[in-house]
Amino acid sequence: MSNSGPTARSRPWPAFFAWFLTGAAFMLGLLSIMTIGPPILLAAAAATVALGWTRRSRRGTPGLVSGLAVPLFYVAFLNRSGPGEVCTTTGDVTECIAQWSPLGWAAAGLISLVAGVFLFRQEQE
Repeated sequence: MSNSGPTARSRPWPAFFAWFLTGAAFMLGLLSIMTIGPPILLAAAAATVALGWTRRSRRGTPGLVSGLAVPLFYVAFLNRSGPGEVCTTTGDVTECIAQWSPLGWAAAGLISLVAGVFLFRQEQE
């Protein structure tokens, strides 16, 4: 009996998603290293050990690369009005903050997302 059917190919996707979440946690931990980052990095490291423990889940490791994209896209979204100083007025209060260009963050996220999916698909062929 052959394992080349559609269900055999779809099996690594849960592992890819688990690694994806781990990658997102690593990047979130790095971007927030001065606040909530250390506990998140510790949890991501524990997830890496747990996922790396089984050979079956290792097939989804490219998800780690794709997962890095989620926090990068979020930072791009937060800076969507940048670059420069962006002011908002609510009632009588005006608040101004400096924002970065979102293009670099979005590009890094897109490259990471596409690279992980590409690597995953290459392993499946």
